[in-house]
Amino acid sequence: ADSGLDSFAVELGLTSNLTVADADASKTLKFKPVTNWPFDDRVIANGDPAYKGLLFAGTISNEVAKGHLAAKADATIQVPVKPGQRVVVSYYYTADFSIGGGDPVTTNTQSTSIQERTQYDYPGADPGYATILIGSGASTTYITNIGVFSPLAYQPSLTVGTDKDFQTINDALDAVRRMDRNEGDRVTILIDPGNYEEMLVIDQPDVTLKNAAASPNTDLLNKGVDIKPGAVRVTSYYGHGYNYYSMANNQKWNADVLAVNKENGYLSYENKGAGTTNGSYWNTTVLVVADGFQADYIIFENSFNQYISHKEAADVVVMWESGSRGERPTDYGNTDVQNRSFVERAAAIAFANNADKAVLNKCRVVGRQDSFYGGAGSRVVVYKGAAMGAVDYIFGAMTAVFYKTDLAMNTSDVNGDQSYITAAQQGSGRGFLMYECTVTTAIPGPETASAYRSKPGYFGRPWQATTSEVVFFNTTIETSDFPGSEDQSLIVPLGWQNTLGGESNMMYEYGTIENSGVDNGPLRATWSTLLTSPVLTDGTDVTTFNFTKGNDGWDPLPELIANDIVRVNNPLPESAVRIHAFGDRIYVSNVSSRTVVRIYSVNGVLLKAIETDADTDFNFTAGLWVVVADAADGRKAVKVVTH
Repeated sequence: ADSGLDSFAVELGLTSNLTVADADASKTLKFKPVTNWPFDDRVIANGDPAYKGLLFAGTISNEVAKGHLAAKADATIQVPVKPGQRVVVSYYYTADFSIGGGDPVTTNTQSTSIQERTQYDYPGADPGYATILIGSGASTTYITNIGVFSPLAYQPSLTVGTDKDFQTINDALDAVRRMDRNEGDRVTILIDPGNYEEMLVIDQPDVTLKNAAASPNTDLLNKGVDIKPGAVRVTSYYGHGYNYYSMANNQKWNADVLAVNKENGYLSYENKGAGTTNGSYWNTTVLVVADGFQADYIIFENSFNQYISHKEAADVVVMWESGSRGERPTDYGNTDVQNRSFVERAAAIAFANNADKAVLNKCRVVGRQDSFYGGAGSRVVVYKGAAMGAVDYIFGAMTAVFYKTDLAMNTSDVNGDQSYITAAQQGSGRGFLMYECTVTTAIPGPETASAYRSKPGYFGRPWQATTSEVVFFNTTIETSDFPGSEDQSLIVPLGWQNTLGGESNMMYEYGTIENSGVDNGPLRATWSTLLTSPVLTDGTDVTTFNFTKGNDGWDPLPELIANDIVRVNNPLPESAVRIHAFGDRIYVSNVSSRTVVRIYSVNGVLLKAIETDADTDFNFTAGLWVVVADAADGRKAVKVVTH
C-alpha cells in the first residue's frame, strides 16, 4: 500500500540500524531525490499506486530479480519531470507504449539480452508529469529502467584527472549519458596517467577511453602491484567465492553500502560471482554493453589474483560457506593471491551479447582465470598490446581478432599451474582469430611474483564442443625457463585439451614459429586441425576481414595499422610538404627541397619510393595507402585513398 512517501520522488538514503541499549538513542535520516528507477530494490505489486514518485494506474508489477516492470494494456505510468528535462525509457523482450501522446514504441525481440531505449523531451514550462501509456500490441510490456535528467550539449572530448573536467572515469561516463548526440558522434575521454580503482559500465555507444599521456604505455612494475609513469590502469578486486561489504545489488562497489554494512557488522548482498547474473559478468572490472567502444593504451585489470588493492584492504571480505579459496590477505600490496591455491574466476573486461564493433588499441588486459569475456553477437578487435591470464582466460562466444597481440601466460610457480589461453563458446559463425600473435609469459619481477616464466600450457580448450572456433595463425611461441621445462615451447606438444566442453575440429593452427626449434605439429590433439594452407575447412581464407566483416563490412584494422605506421615512423618535425590523392593519382606539392616519397601498404610493406626536387604526381593502384615524405624541414605522413 502507498505509505504517502511513495507519491514523491525521494527515497531514504542508506542508513545503518538504530541500536537501543537501555539508553536514549537517535538516528538522522537523510532523504535524497530520485531521478532513476531500476525496479530491482523492492516488490511493486499490482494495485500499488506509486513507487518513488512514479504514479501507476492499471495492471503494473515488477520482478525484483530481473529488474523489470511488467505492464499490461491501458496501464499508465506518470513520471515526474521539470522543464527542460528528458525522460529515457529502457525496455526489452516485448513492448508497446507511447510517451506524452507520441508515436508507439514497440519491440518483439523475445530476448532479455537486447536492451532498447527511447527518449522524450518534456515540453512543459512548469514541473509536471510525462505519461507513459501502455498499448495493446504486446501482451506484456517490459520496462527495465526509467531515468530523468537535464541533457548536456555534445562535447567530443572530456578530461579525467586530479585537475581536469572530472576526477573519476565514472563521472565522465555519467556526463556522456546526458549528452545530446547524433548517431556516430564519438566522445573521447582523455584520462591522465594513474591508477583508477573503478568499476565501469560502458552503456553508451561510440565512447573512447584514451590514455592522455604524451608517451603512453601499459607497463606493470613491482610484481604487478604498480604501474609505470605514463600508464592508466582501471582496476577492481571482486572475484568468485567471496562476498563484500562494499558490493551493492548491482554487483558494483558502493561507498555508502560499505559504510552502512561496516556500521551494521553484516552483509546486505551476496556476490553472484561467475556468470552474468545481475550484471556480474564474472565480477568484471569493465562491462561493455554498447556498440563502438574503443580504448587506447589502457590497462584493464582485475586485481583479485594479482595483489591486495587499496580498496580491498579497506573492505570486509567474507568467504562463501562453500566455494571460496580460503582466507585472503588483508594488507595492501600482498601478492600471495597470485598463488594457484587462490586463483578463481575474476574478469578484467567483458563484452555483453551484441556489444558490437569494439577496439582495444595497444591495451593490456590483466587477470588469471576468465580474464577477458565476450558474448555472442559481439565483435572485438585487439590491436597489439597484451592479454594476460592463466585458466580459460580469453573466453566466450564473441567473434574476436587479436592482431599481433602478446598472449601472456600469467601463472604461479606451482607445478600444476598451467595456462589455457582460450575457451571458445561459439554456437555458429566465426570465432577467435589469433593473427600473428606471440605466446609469451608475464615477466618475473615487473609483472609477476613468480621467479620463472610460465611453464608450458595450451592453446586452449573448447567451452562448447563441435561449433566453437579458434585460429592460431602465424603464431610465434616463446620458450619456458621453468625448472624441468627449460627451453621447451610454451605450448605443450598436445596443443589443445578437451576437459572443459569437449572437442571441436575448428581448433586450427597454421604457420606456427617455434622459438624452441622443435616442430610439435605432428603431436597435436588428433581432433584439432593443423592447416597446410591458410584456408579453413569451410573454404574461408584466413584474413582479419573475414572475421570482422559480419553483415556490414566492418574492417577497423587497415586504419589501426595505418595510424600505427604514421605514429611509429614520424618522430621528426612535420614537413610543409602536402600530400593528397584524387582519383587514381597521388599528388605531392609544396616541395622546396630534395624529398624522398615512400608509399606503404596498411600492413607496413614498402611498395614504391621516389625522389623529387619539385611538385609531382603519379598513378597508383586503388586502395588505402600511407604516404611518407622526408624533406629537409621534416617528415609528413598521410593516409590516402586512390580509386
